[in-house]
Amino acid sequence: KAAIFALDYNTDPLIDGYRNKRDLIYEGLKDKYNVVKPKGAYFIFPEAPGGDGDVFVEKALQNNLFIIPGSVFSRKKSNFRISFAASEENLLKGIEILRKLA
Repeated sequence: KAAIFALDYNTDPLIDGYRNKRDLIYEGLKDKYNVVKPKGAYFIFPEAPGGDGDVFVEKALQNNLFIIPGSVFSRKKSNFRISFAASEENLLKGIEILRKLA
């Protein structure tokens, strides 16, 4: 029954919401970070200032911002990962902190 219901469920509002959050975080960071705009994911993977994502994540944590070091997902330590599956309010707070840390 759930599968049949899902076939008729309109996901457009969910997709639009994630698209808006993606655009919000990308636009908020693109002038301060080397970053590629995501095409289908709910996370963004900016390059860390100084080139060491692990060190940068420590600085972010000291500023009450939880982000994940890129080394968790890649052999490269140069990036960090941000999920934008959060409220717009929290994303704006995170963008503000990241802009200060840049």
